[in-house]
Amino acid sequence: MALVFTVLVFFLIFTSGTMLMQSALQEKRDRMAEVVLSSVRPGQLMQGKIVGHFLLGLIQLGFWITIGLPIAVYFLDFSIIDALRAVNLPIILFFGLGGYLLFSALFIGLGATMEDMQSASNSQGLVIMLPMLAVFFIGPVISNPDGSIEVFASLFPFTSPAIMMLRSGVTTVPLWQILSSGALLLVTAYVTMVVAAKIFRIGMLMYGKNATPKEIMKWLRYKDN
Repeated sequence: MALVFTVLVFFLIFTSGTMLMQSALQEKRDRMAEVVLSSVRPGQLMQGKIVGHFLLGLIQLGFWITIGLPIAVYFLDFSIIDALRAVNLPIILFFGLGGYLLFSALFIGLGATMEDMQSASNSQGLVIMLPMLAVFFIGPVISNPDGSIEVFASLFPFTSPAIMMLRSGVTTVPLWQILSSGALLLVTAYVTMVVAAKIFRIGMLMYGKNATPKEIMKWLRYKDN
């Protein structure tokens, strides 16, 4: 059950983040951003997109669970109450939300630097693959959840949302690891959102090419008015 919840939350994070990136790309390509940004601040627009896609993702997740649980109960013959007791829901909710904030900010900031998906540079493509890093640790976590590599993966912010959820379902995770992982995730998510807001503010009004890493670093040095 821990693995099932982890996969569902991870799928929600990845699909919602991808939709955020595509939304930013479309608004930039269609010059809609110029009209919208004349009425709201860039940070408000970015935050509104993140919250809106999060609510949409929750509705989708609720729909999948509503459809999937009765089917699973019918074919697998297990107790829903016992299954829910087998997972640590507070940890799943906390790390699921933290992971969403981190990767959604990453994706929406990335979308503002790109002209289109087809001409994205290799560096931008590597950023898209960051959420997939956790997949490489799922097998080792299930076989040895308390190993040093698995502990590192549950502390590293870009893999901790999925790995900490999974570890909490297969072993007893020490409190210091949960607190440390949660603090690192929140700090990283906050810094990523601040950086993404700066990139979003400038990138959404830049047309004709993908931004280079040098240009993005230059944007980050600009002072907000």
